[in-house]
Amino acid sequence: MFSISPQQHPRYYHHLNIPTVPNAPKPSPPVTSRNDPWNHKATTYAWLVEQELAAMSKKTEETRRWVVQQQIHFGLLRPERPTAGAGERRDSRKRRWDGRDAGAEQDAEAARCAEQLRDAQRHAQRHEDRNRLLQEEFERMEAKWRERNERVHKRVRDERRWIEEQRGRAEKTERLRVAEAWNAYERRWAATMNSTGLLSFKTIPWPVATPPRDAGAITPDAIAKFILSPAHSAGVQRKDRIKTALRRWHPDRFGRLLGRVDVRERIAVERGVGIVARCLNELMARENR
Repeated sequence: MFSISPQQHPRYYHHLNIPTVPNAPKPSPPVTSRNDPWNHKATTYAWLVEQELAAMSKKTEETRRWVVQQQIHFGLLRPERPTAGAGERRDSRKRRWDGRDAGAEQDAEAARCAEQLRDAQRHAQRHEDRNRLLQEEFERMEAKWRERNERVHKRVRDERRWIEEQRGRAEKTERLRVAEAWNAYERRWAATMNSTGLLSFKTIPWPVATPPRDAGAITPDAIAKFILSPAHSAGVQRKDRIKTALRRWHPDRFGRLLGRVDVRERIAVERGVGIVARCLNELMARENR
C-alpha cells in the first residue's frame, strides 16, 4: 500500500516532531536466590515477559512513526511544528511583512518591465507597419516607373519601326524613280541620236534624275548619284558606267549635236555640257586612284 518500507523509517525521525508513546521501562536483570529454585524460575520468566513487552512496545512505536510518515508523505497529515515564542512570532511577522514588501516591490518591477516590453512591442509594430507601408509605396512607384518606361520604350520602338518603314518606302520609291528616270534618259538619248530635229535645253537628255530648268541645276553631286545609282545598270561596274557617259558627253563628240541646238539656247547648252564633262572626268580620276 505504501511506497516506503518500515526499514526506511528511522532516517526520517530527526526532522519530524511526531508525538510518541512513552517507552516501557527497561527491565532490570532478575535477582535470584540460589536457595529458592522456584523463585528463580518465576523471576526469570517475569524478566523474559518484560523483555518481550519492551520489544513489542518498540516495534509498535516504530510502526506508528512509519504510519505517520506515510500520511505526511501522501498529504493526509501535516507535520507538527514547535510553538514559537513571542520574539519568534514578532520576527516571523516582520519577515512576513518584509516578504510582502519585497513581493510588492518585485510585482511593481515586474509590472514596469511588462509595460516597457509592451511599449517596445508597440514601437516595433509601428516601425514594422511604417516599413511595410514604405515598401508598398516603393513597389507601387516601381511598378509605375516600369509601366512608364515600357510605354516610352514601346513608343521609341514604334517610332523607329515607323521611321525604318518610311525610309524603306522612300528608298524603294527613290529607286523606282531613278530607275524610271534612267530608262527615260536612255530612250531620249536613242531618240536624239536617231532624229534630226531642232534641240533645246529642255529636250536634251541631261544625266540627272530630275530634268533641270537651267545649267545651274546640273551639279556634280546630282550627276554622280544618277550615273552610279544601284537602281539601274545591274552588273555594270562604276568605271564602265563613267566611260559610257564620257563617250556621250565629251565636248568633241557632243559637238555634232550643238549644230542642232537653237541659237538662243546654245550658250546654256554649252555651259551644261561643260559641267557634265568635268564631273565625269573627276569621277574617272577618283576611280583610277
